Amino acid sequence: MPSINRTVALTALAGVAAGAFFVSSPAQSAELLINNYLPPKHPFQTGITVPWMKDVVAATNGSVTPKLSAAAVGPPPKNWQTVSKGVADVVILANIFQTKRIVGPQISQLPLNSPGAVKTSIALWKTHEKYFAKADEYKGNHLVGSFLLAPNVIHSRGKPILTVADLKGFKLRSAPGITTNILKELGAVPVASGPAKIFSLVSKGVVDGAAVPGHGLRAFRILPYIKATTVIPGGLTNTSFSMLINGKKWDGLTKQQQDQIMSVSGLKLSERTLAGQKAADSGIAAVKKQGGQVVQAGPELMAAIRKLGQKAEADWLKAAEAKGIDSKASMAFFKEQLK
Repeated sequence: MPSINRTVALTALAGVAAGAFFVSSPAQSAELLINNYLPPKHPFQTGITVPWMKDVVAATNGSVTPKLSAAAVGPPPKNWQTVSKGVADVVILANIFQTKRIVGPQISQLPLNSPGAVKTSIALWKTHEKYFAKADEYKGNHLVGSFLLAPNVIHSRGKPILTVADLKGFKLRSAPGITTNILKELGAVPVASGPAKIFSLVSKGVVDGAAVPGHGLRAFRILPYIKATTVIPGGLTNTSFSMLINGKKWDGLTKQQQDQIMSVSGLKLSERTLAGQKAADSGIAAVKKQGGQVVQAGPELMAAIRKLGQKAEADWLKAAEAKGIDSKASMAFFKEQLK
């Protein structure tokens, strides 16, 4: 009889242990592969992606594990396709590569519309939640965050750029889209490229300079070649980014996991852009430290940029309205957040 009781007790104890294990283990585990295409010291890596990865692990109690791919699994211009096809589960998409699909965030890319990375990123996310989300521009994928780094300024291998005349025939590496268009209107010769070609273009003297944020000086290793930087209050332009998770991957997560991930995303990702702003400020300061000039765009150049900005703003209003976005209300709201 005692042996029977002992067997029953052991069986009951095993059942309790198994039940405890079941309760403490995550109901479902998932790994999120992130397309890793940026330099390790890029502000997106150090300030946003890597901290977000740690936050997701902590928020989900280890049930969701983001992981950087060993090498790029797709080029930056194809990040929409990369995440949509599930080649990667997570990407940081530069919205300039999907201008017809993703219109809302372009509001933050307009000339003189970006007083700083954090303020602009927060304004963009709040505007997305209030106005852009209804347009469902990310259909098929899930938006985790919308944000920007510091705005584009002009870095020169030689003379400082102060006037519109200084830009005539001046070759500048630029991001495709609005930056290239604005520079062309100003009389410069923009050379559009992805981030991977910036070092080669600048270091070999293929271009006279680059229109990139201040952090790009170190991130793309072009600081030694820059003799002058022209600061433009509000930015020449900017580039907005969207962190996306593959739609099927997102739907495969539990509701609890989704809520946990979003608890460390959205506005919190926007606030993390402070690292990018500090890197930009540090990069520009380094130009002066190495004997270069840091100047501010002259009034004539600022007026020309402002005029082109007004035209770009009118174009955005039309495009946003066509997407079903209340363009005037969202523009007013966005600008109010920048104050």
